[in-house]
Order: sequence, then C-alpha cells, then structure tokens
Amino acid sequence: MKNKFCYSRERRAPEIDGRVGLAAACVIAGMLMCAPRAAAGGDAPGWMHALANSPLPAYDEKTDAVLLYSETNVTVVSVDKIRTQVRQAYKILRPQGRERGTVLVYFNPQRKIKSLHGWCIPAQGRDYEVKDKDGVEVSPPYEGGELVSDVKLRVLHIPAPDPGNIVGYEYEEEEQPLLLEDNWSFQELDPVRESRYTLQLPAGWEYKASWLNYPEVKPAQSGGNQWEWAIKEVKGIRKEPEMPPIAGIAGQMIVSFFPAGGPSTRNGFSNWRQMGDWYRELTSGRREPSPQIKQQVAILTAGKTATLAKM
Repeated sequence: MKNKFCYSRERRAPEIDGRVGLAAACVIAGMLMCAPRAAAGGDAPGWMHALANSPLPAYDEKTDAVLLYSETNVTVVSVDKIRTQVRQAYKILRPQGRERGTVLVYFNPQRKIKSLHGWCIPAQGRDYEVKDKDGVEVSPPYEGGELVSDVKLRVLHIPAPDPGNIVGYEYEEEEQPLLLEDNWSFQELDPVRESRYTLQLPAGWEYKASWLNYPEVKPAQSGGNQWEWAIKEVKGIRKEPEMPPIAGIAGQMIVSFFPAGGPSTRNGFSNWRQMGDWYRELTSGRREPSPQIKQQVAILTAGKTATLAKM
C-alpha cells in the first residue's frame, strides 16, 4: 500500500509491497490505455449504495480519499485450499485520489482469481460497471528483485474515479497455500471508516491471532467455527521523509490456522520455538565439512599462516 493504487490483496504478495512502485505504475498505465471502456448502466451492488449517503467527518486538505468500507471473508476448506472474498469502496475527495480507481489483484499458479468486478457510483448520473473481462494481465517489474517470477497482476480500471464519486470492487480467489496463515492489513494511507474480517475454519480447527501496531480487538463468534473482527475509524498513515516502511508501522493482524491435532511442519508453527526446533533438526550435521572438503582446504591453505591469506 505504498503507491496509491488499490492493490489487493494488499494482502499477501510478499514479493510486491502492497501498492506497486513507480516502474510498475508506468507499465500499468500503458496497458490501461488499451483497456476497453466500461458502459454506464451497470448498477453497483447494494452494499455500495448503502455507503453513498453516509455522512463523513471533516478531513484535511492532504486526504485524497477515504476507504468507506473493507470486508475480507476467508474460508479455510482444507490444508490445500483457502477461499477468500474481498470487497472495498473508496470515496474520492481530491483529484489525487483518482488512483483508487485502479485495482490490482495479484495471482500465481497457486492462487487463482475466480471473479473480479468494479463499479463507480457518480455524484450525478448512472453507475458504471467493469468486469474481469475488461481487465488486463501484466507481469509486475521488480526494482532490485528477481528477474523472472510467476507472479502476475490482474488490473481493472474503474471509470470516472473523480472527486465526489465512489469507486468499489469485489473479487474472489482460491489459493493452495504454502503456509496456513493470513494477514489482515486494515490500516493504510487513507483513513478507514470500517473494516471487517471473517474467518471460517473446518470443524476441529483452531487459530492464533497476533496484532501488530494496533490494540488487540476481540472477535465475535457466530457459531460453526466462524469468527468476525470489526474495526472502525482507523486513521490514515501520513507520509514523512525518511519514515520506516509502511508495512512496519501499519496496524495489522496476522492469523495462523491449525488443523485438528495441532500445528506441524507441514502447515506452520504456533510459536518461534517450534520453528527453531524444526530448523535445527533440518540443518543438523549439514554444516560439517566432508573429508573431501577438509582435504581440499588443506591443499589450498598449505604454507599460509595468516588468517586473511587462508580465506
């Protein structure tokens, strides 16, 4: 969430830091010039229209947009399948906030996008709608990172993201996880009016939630091994010169899932000690030099006494 594109899941692309950087933005801007235009008349869903007339607090002149509503629903089907539904809606306050109308959802061979829609509710006139087929697929450039990656972005441009208008989107993805863990990033550059996170686990499963840079919020349990967290009126993060990375200061909840029977090295750890024990066993004996290596070292360092010369 560093640049002001709506990057989703703000969530879960360790290779891409929330919102894409300048180089990626340039690539995406070029792709969007070729993207099809959406037609007016596609009614926005009821959850967006319910936000349209909500009164807003007074924001200062540096606030370009406000995240009116964010909802993330995570359903853990098994150790090999997690389904996630996300919906968000922004109100554009100033011209610099138009970038919120560009939605980027990352995917790879283990994470598939099942559906993607976007809408604009203008202050006057008919709603706009864009669908997954209206988006474009790009490979994000990496500044100082790897040269080749199988991570891709699905880019959807919501039309008319002008001051006074509301832009929103929702998508569903299905993932084969490497770890049974998720990250709810509920704080960003824009102020957030309401953010919700729902977790559905299979029978007998448990979870552990860890909170960073924000007081812990207790969930409401709705039965059937389902929990919901809700947070309102989260302040936006104001950029400052030489500030730490936003991911290091933003409020977030990291939640780990444990199948019946507890955690294992197959799907994660419940604490650092378990991870340390696993790593110690994994590397046990692997740092010991073989007889062949010892012999070669003796040949290479023969006649050298100084440590630097031996190195």
